[in-house]
Amino acid sequence: MVDKILLNIDNAKPSFEESALPYVPYNLKLRAGECIIVETGSMELSTALADLCSGIVKLDEGSVKFEGMEWSSLNEPRLSALRGRIGRIFQQGGWVDMYPVAINILMPMLHHSSLAIDKLTKQALTLCRIFGLPGLPMDTPRHMMPVDLHRAACVRALLGNPDLILLEHPFEGFSEDLLFPLFEMLNTAQNKGAGVICFTQQFSLWNYYRERVTHWMRLQEKGLTLENQ
Repeated sequence: MVDKILLNIDNAKPSFEESALPYVPYNLKLRAGECIIVETGSMELSTALADLCSGIVKLDEGSVKFEGMEWSSLNEPRLSALRGRIGRIFQQGGWVDMYPVAINILMPMLHHSSLAIDKLTKQALTLCRIFGLPGLPMDTPRHMMPVDLHRAACVRALLGNPDLILLEHPFEGFSEDLLFPLFEMLNTAQNKGAGVICFTQQFSLWNYYRERVTHWMRLQEKGLTLENQ
């Protein structure tokens, strides 16, 4: 399983007009069960690289393949189905304010997959309790406490047992009681073959999880570089 390449970014140069990323080639290879920590001081760059991994960014050169398929070669409904295998925490929230948080949590998987709603709801309730929520939140995003909204974001990212988990700065600004439930769930996901990419402003925030980290990388103006830790 460890030899299976989930995500392969090969000399991918993002379109200058469409991305906040520096206009340089990017290379990254993530295998099943691996975890990559990417340190960057810019949350905008984190979101842009997560978009690149998700096939949202148009390329001028190179390729980005997920599950062996190149994003640029796919059309609907295959594109949506493949994106349904990605769980993500968005640093800017990514919530639709007109819907309750419960609908926000369930909606991506209902759109991108064929899983039954009762099965998704049962799993969502289990994840809510793991992350300290009493149940699926029925308030709209604007009426929830930031820490509880962040707990809900963790639930949404892990719902449906995704193959690729993208976490944009999941710990910055939040209390440490969220670290260990997330570490536990990421450990379980990796054991099942999921790959994890987490963006952070400080490598040290991931010291507790060091044994499960495969690579440490830094995202700067010159692009992605591999770091020794």
